[in-house]
Amino acid sequence: MTAPNKRTREDPRGRTTELAFLRATERLLDEGASYRDLNVSLVAERAGRTRTAFYARFKDRNDLLLSLLAESTTEVLTVLHLFLASDSEFSLVELTKSVRSLLAAFSEHSTLIRAVIEAAGYEEDIAEYWDNVIGQVIDAARERLKLSGFGDADAAAAATTLVWMTERMCYQHTVRGRLGLSDDAVVASISDVWFAVLRSRS
Repeated sequence: MTAPNKRTREDPRGRTTELAFLRATERLLDEGASYRDLNVSLVAERAGRTRTAFYARFKDRNDLLLSLLAESTTEVLTVLHLFLASDSEFSLVELTKSVRSLLAAFSEHSTLIRAVIEAAGYEEDIAEYWDNVIGQVIDAARERLKLSGFGDADAAAAATTLVWMTERMCYQHTVRGRLGLSDDAVVASISDVWFAVLRSRS
């Protein structure tokens, strides 16, 4: 996983340069570029910066993608915390609200998520980062399930299944558009499955 460069945090001009590369990458992805297309020269040209400036801020293109991903995953994890927090209200209404916000976040960042899933197939550090993001959600879901009466082993299995199911549904719907369902139908189906599992032991 990547960490913010100390020099970047302390240097406003460095941060401006970093943001130029990040926004240029977003534009290229939005225009349909695949992750394999994102070589350093192309990103630097679009950002109006040099390759030297790129390597002063990022180790390589994986580091660039991980920095971009870190911005969006904070939003996604915040959305999920609304329901998965142990002190949140347990209701289908609140669950549906969280799932709808999650789907909206996937939709907003769909081109980035497409690149991440593509890159995770052959770049181990990106796969590890994405697995870690999903793992944080699984951990929170496991604790939520335990509060609903699941034992440790059952909570771990159910949380893993529910979270990866949700990730795949959101990905297939917002990134690939392969489900043939409306947003409302996707939100309702995911919410109903979660709710049925959560109340099965209460």
